[in-house]
Amino acid sequence: MTLSVTVLGSGGNSPIPTPTCGCRVCERAREVGVPHTRHGNSLYVDELSAMVDAPEFVYENLERETVDDLEYIFLTHWHPDHAAGLRVVQSRSMERMFEEPDHGLIETARSDRPTLVTTRRVYERTCELYDGLRHFVEDIGFADTHFLDDDPLTVDDARIEAVPYSLSGDGDLDATAFVIERGETTAVLAVDDARHLEEGALPDDIDLAVFECGYFPETPDGTRILTEVDDAIMSEELTHEEVMARVERVGADRTVLTEIEHLYGRTYDDFCALESTDGYEGVEFAYDGLHFSV
Repeated sequence: MTLSVTVLGSGGNSPIPTPTCGCRVCERAREVGVPHTRHGNSLYVDELSAMVDAPEFVYENLERETVDDLEYIFLTHWHPDHAAGLRVVQSRSMERMFEEPDHGLIETARSDRPTLVTTRRVYERTCELYDGLRHFVEDIGFADTHFLDDDPLTVDDARIEAVPYSLSGDGDLDATAFVIERGETTAVLAVDDARHLEEGALPDDIDLAVFECGYFPETPDGTRILTEVDDAIMSEELTHEEVMARVERVGADRTVLTEIEHLYGRTYDDFCALESTDGYEGVEFAYDGLHFSV
């Protein structure tokens, strides 16, 4: 059985192009558009009608990909570039409200509501940052919740489990990866800030892994990007070299790298060129609008 995935957004903290920036990456994106432009990190899995993470651009990206069914929202962690678009739980068709005067706004908003799928800690940590989420879910009922700490999620013939991990390595399991099994197909989604992900908790036989790209200390021509001060700040972030070492250890049949940040100093063309070099067999870099199946 297959899993069909759409990359709604392949970027990171800053969109590409970034307003006010005239670097070669942003200028190329302004000139060409997609696939050079990048919005925040988010995926859509067709067979589950599920979106993974909700960056600020989620409304626009769902429209771009003509997504008309959103049953589940998987949330990996609470960082704003993955959770600031969670107001999308309010999004509903207004057709019935317009056609039936007795069917009101709140009733419409609560009908066909999505289910937020994550761990209890990720949910609580997200609510600490964005209390509006708790209001939407618990007070108004715009969304249901399914906490994978309690039970795996089953959607038809697919099973979804969490692999919790700590963003900072302090023991607070405030992030999670997802393992999706559908028939003989297994996918692992660990899309960002996964330095402290326990690889031993992942399945042995993985058909698809979606990992973060990891940062590059230098531009393609070898010019140093980061200062020593920057290096200290980035200590919890994975470098691209470290991510590629993980790719080799995990040994998935296919790996897609996302969370491609503006600060990496690389255009879509640069990543395409990198894919053709030794060591990148079975590895590809995500771009907005990429569709693939495993």
